[in-house]
Parts: sequence; C-alpha cells; structure tokens
Amino acid sequence: MKALFLDIDGVVCLHKDDTNWADEEIFDADCCRRLKEIIEATGCKLVLSSSWRLFPESIRSMFRQFKPFGITKECFLGRTPLYGERGDEIMAYLKKRPQIEKFIAVDDEPFYSRVFPKDRLILTKPESGITENIKEKCIKKLSE
Repeated sequence: MKALFLDIDGVVCLHKDDTNWADEEIFDADCCRRLKEIIEATGCKLVLSSSWRLFPESIRSMFRQFKPFGITKECFLGRTPLYGERGDEIMAYLKKRPQIEKFIAVDDEPFYSRVFPKDRLILTKPESGITENIKEKCIKKLSE
C-alpha cells in the first residue's frame, strides 16, 4: 500500500489569513486536480497530517471542498495522531501500519524529526501548493 501524508495549508489551501476556513470555499482548484492525478497515477491513499484533522468542522469543510474533484472519504486511510512534531506523528502512524510500504509527506513546512526520512518529504511553497513539478515529484517518489 502507498500513502500520501497530506498537509492542507500551503498545499491545497493557498490562503493564509484570518478568515473562518471552515465556512469558506478556499481550496485551490488546480492543486486539488493535481492531488487527484497523484492518487490516480499511484493508487495511493491519503492520510491527513494537517492541523485540520483536529477540528470536526474543518474535516467536514475539507471533504465538501474535495468532493467536486472526486477526492472522497474512500481516498483517505485516516489521520495521524497528535504526538508533537509532524514527522514523528507520521512515523508513529506508520509503525502501527506495516501494510504501508511506500509513503511521502507533502507539506509547506520542513520537519525537524530525527526519525523521519528526509527524502520522503516533498515541500511546497505556501503561495503555490501542488504545482505540476510537485505532482511529478510525488508520482516519482511513490512509484520508486
């Protein structure tokens, strides 16, 4: 099984302001389409590693905004535990799921974990999220 650990802000949500995100339609359409293309090309499942996982209203908003792009609940495997550093949270999730053989994390911030393999992190720029280049990197890493 392949997994893509997904951050939201700076990956598919390019707006960084004080709006009430749960009530807004703020996901970037191009980023969402590219995410769907990664899923289709690799067969990966998504694992929510974003802070959005902590708030039920944010999760509902996420699913509502992903739906027009064909990214449904069935595309998700789960969400990481609240553990501290994001890379450590991902590694804790993976430790309990040996069926995940290949994985990447897509985030707009670096990880400071000592145990997370640096080559599995694909960094986006907060203002552009999943670009064509990022999409190709994701597909390549999950296909190695």
